[in-house]
Amino acid sequence: MDFLIYVVVAVVAFWIGWHARGIIFLANISENPERVIDMLNKIKKINEEEDDGIVSAEGTELFIEQVGNGLYAYIKDTKQFVAQAPDLSSLLIEAHKRFPTQKFFGKISNENSAKELA
Repeated sequence: MDFLIYVVVAVVAFWIGWHARGIIFLANISENPERVIDMLNKIKKINEEEDDGIVSAEGTELFIEQVGNGLYAYIKDTKQFVAQAPDLSSLLIEAHKRFPTQKFFGKISNENSAKELA
């Protein structure tokens, strides 16, 4: 019986939170629509650049793998070592320290064990 009460309370809390989020979102739009429009235009521009291949064409694609508790990055085409770090943000920082003028991009597949640390 207690389990059923917990489930009902969780469902009601989720429903209230979902509607509160919507109300807050609408309030932000109505109070400052210019800011929301600017943000959406920036997102649209980024998405268009990615769809056109502009973002990926400007950089070097990385292959990232997990070894132990760390991530290792290599240039995908040449297998040249780029950097190592315990997490993805530190990995990118280290890569840019070593190659400050280079832009990097890459994807970590769901099957790759590095996905957990990213």
